Amino acid sequence: MERLQLVYGNNTMRVTEVAKELARSFLKEPDEFSLVTLNYRETSIETIMEEAQTLPLLSDRKAVIVNDAFSFTGARVKAEVTHDIDRLADYLTNKNDDALVIFKVFSEQLDKRKRITKIMKQRGNITEVGEMNEQEIRDYLQKTVNDNGVSMDRPAMDAFIHRTGIDYETVTNEINKLMLFADDSIVKADVESVVSISLEQNIFKLTDLILKNQKADAVNLLRDLLLQKEEPMQLLHLIIGQFRLLYQVKLMLGEGYQQDYIAKSLKVHPYRVKLASKDVRKYDQAVLEGKMVMCRNMDYRFKSSYLDRQTLFELFVLEI
Repeated sequence: MERLQLVYGNNTMRVTEVAKELARSFLKEPDEFSLVTLNYRETSIETIMEEAQTLPLLSDRKAVIVNDAFSFTGARVKAEVTHDIDRLADYLTNKNDDALVIFKVFSEQLDKRKRITKIMKQRGNITEVGEMNEQEIRDYLQKTVNDNGVSMDRPAMDAFIHRTGIDYETVTNEINKLMLFADDSIVKADVESVVSISLEQNIFKLTDLILKNQKADAVNLLRDLLLQKEEPMQLLHLIIGQFRLLYQVKLMLGEGYQQDYIAKSLKVHPYRVKLASKDVRKYDQAVLEGKMVMCRNMDYRFKSSYLDRQTLFELFVLEI
């Protein structure tokens, strides 16, 4: 295994799990002395180097995980220390210790123009951790329940994904909660009793109710979301984003583009495009355009009116 590793991606949980797996694979039996975790925002390059060069007690192997190594990206981040990037570049180029050093980067992209990124590519190994697709999430769920001696039938899994979407962190938290509740098998009723509906799925449901003109149900769902302490302005922007996605998917499907291409072009997860594609053909382009105009007008009213935002929001759902 390369002794220099960089793992990056937006999903912090998956990035962390991949980094831990690399460390476990290298150490075989990690303990508090052989596996050290440092925060790049708080730890100098010199301290990272010193840690890598210090062997642990009772072991001839050591792994150092460096969290949030933002210097490999183009982001401007406030940190408690000022990093000597030339020193880091020199260490990466001339690393002479035997420790496994893993840099975790919580970003969708690295800055490939930077010297340290180029050196890492030459001297070490870079792993991109992408978002899982629907089938990968289903495989992950199946493996998770099987590893815990639990079964989960297809209707239960379908209901689970319908509630959570395919965000890895949400799926992980909810399946762990569900396994604590269930006995040896998970059925649809268990999912409906225990698994929370994600905000993203609720927004999709809310826009669907609006388009179907089911105003009372839409207002009730809105009130539920507000009781969950969701901010009205955030909810409005999510609804606007969902209508914009529906409109864009409608146009691109009409041009004959496939869902994968649409997702890539719009830079959204393919699962969101899949959900949008299911129903968008039922609605005229003019209807979606009208909804977007009303959303824009409500955004202005939110920012300029002194009326209670919850009241404004309910009126908006009734009017749209």
